[in-house]
Amino acid sequence: MAVRVLIAHSSRMTRDIIRNHLECGGCQVVAETGTVAQTNDIFRTTRPDVIMLDVGLRSEKGIDALSLFRTIRSESAATSIVIVSASQSPDDQLIYLREGAFECVVEPFNSFGLERMWRRLSDVYPELKPTRLPPGDGFSPPSSAQLIRAGRARN
Repeated sequence: MAVRVLIAHSSRMTRDIIRNHLECGGCQVVAETGTVAQTNDIFRTTRPDVIMLDVGLRSEKGIDALSLFRTIRSESAATSIVIVSASQSPDDQLIYLREGAFECVVEPFNSFGLERMWRRLSDVYPELKPTRLPPGDGFSPPSSAQLIRAGRARN
């Protein structure tokens, strides 16, 4: 059974990059969201194994990404939350790690951060297949030609 993932990020392009990396390794992306409210609603209906959570996700009704993170942790300790952050500050990452984040990945993405995240995920979810990074540089989505050559074209 595929590892089910919810991608919660404010940028459509970044969601595409994350989706591409995860699907290449055998994950099933069950949904993508761009706001805190959408993420909260979709989390409750899909109950994914993993959430890729952008800490810069747009706040709504006084609820920010940190509040959402805490809500998800309290409702489903089994859900692995990978924090996606543009902040290079270790202090910012420690806030989430101390509260139970599975991993932190810093944007812009690089192969080191994505490979570290993938190793950690495959330790917990052995059904994930070993993977090398998909076509592209990790900073931008691969071209259609690269996907076709790699046999990973999406319909």
